[in-house]
Amino acid sequence: MSDSKTTQPNAMECAEEEPVHLPCNHSTISGNEYIYWYRQIPHQGPVYMIHGIKNNVTNGMLSLTMTADRKSSTLILPQVTLRDAAVYYCIVRKAH
Repeated sequence: MSDSKTTQPNAMECAEEEPVHLPCNHSTISGNEYIYWYRQIPHQGPVYMIHGIKNNVTNGMLSLTMTADRKSSTLILPQVTLRDAAVYYCIVRKAH
């Protein structure tokens, strides 16, 4: 495991059919660590969504943007609906 820590808002409110930007702060990230995003729907296990190391990444409708210094990133959900209500986790992991 790494010493990198992530911080995220406890909760966010949004309107249906609007894009949502979920921020994640990971100021202690090192050069060979990736940002992974997972989504957990109530009463289910976490599900992988997207990951990246430094460049902006798109996976289907999802986008992950990373700041140039890699100290923070944002997961962008283009048009949310009630089905997107979940807990979103941002995790720092070493490359395998």
